[in-house]
Amino acid sequence: MSIVAIHQTYCFPMKRQQYFLFVFLLAVVAAFNSAYNPSNPPTGRTGAPGELTCQASGCHGGGTFTGTVNISGVPDTVFAGQSYPITLTQASNAEVGGFQLTALDNANMRAGTLQQGSGSNVTTSFNGRQYVRQSFPKDLTGGNVSWTFNWTAPNSAAGNRITFYFSSLAANGNGGSSGDNVLVNNRPVTLTTMVSAFDPQNEAKVSITPTLVSEAFRIELLESATGYLHLFDHQGRLVREQPLNGLSTIPVADLPKGIYIVRVQAEGKLKSERIVVQ
Repeated sequence: MSIVAIHQTYCFPMKRQQYFLFVFLLAVVAAFNSAYNPSNPPTGRTGAPGELTCQASGCHGGGTFTGTVNISGVPDTVFAGQSYPITLTQASNAEVGGFQLTALDNANMRAGTLQQGSGSNVTTSFNGRQYVRQSFPKDLTGGNVSWTFNWTAPNSAAGNRITFYFSSLAANGNGGSSGDNVLVNNRPVTLTTMVSAFDPQNEAKVSITPTLVSEAFRIELLESATGYLHLFDHQGRLVREQPLNGLSTIPVADLPKGIYIVRVQAEGKLKSERIVVQ
């Protein structure tokens, strides 16, 4: 066998092995980097039952930032199938923030559907839980940072109870995982199954007047001692809620003009009425 033949037979396979080794090492480095990429935090870091947070071994830690993380936009009682815009806000003395949130029922199973908003994305884990998280970390301004996204309530939930579990990373912005810590919170709500307002068997006996209103409208409970009001705008956003007792006057002069849906719960029944603020 000639020297050229020997070179072709043995040296080329060696180069090919080196090439594959190089590609493998690149993949390992990419996977390692993605594990610490704040744009793609791993799922299961909300502090929900059976979950960790990003303040874990091999992840973020060592920080001493103080503050709170809360959500707004979701009432104490939510209606099945209704969509709610949720705003998650971190208030702290950190420099940079991130977050992750999931919604679970009493059986710790996924409850409802999350939809991404500006600066966030949604993913589902192997166990079926759904998560919304930051698409990129944000700098705090005036001690606050927030993200807004949508959540649609499920048609049913174990125990008619849903809990939002969420955590927010309070970071120093040094590009690494040291000197950071996590703020954790949760928010339980009750799920109510909406009943048809056109079913006389399930319609609450309520008087809502007038339906064309500029200053205020009245709600009179005709067969119940107490009730509860949810007032939604035309985009389905909850703009007002309050308990009712007998005859109640609901001011609307502070609301923008437009169409609103009045929903009154009383004695386990529901009354829906459309009003126009003019």
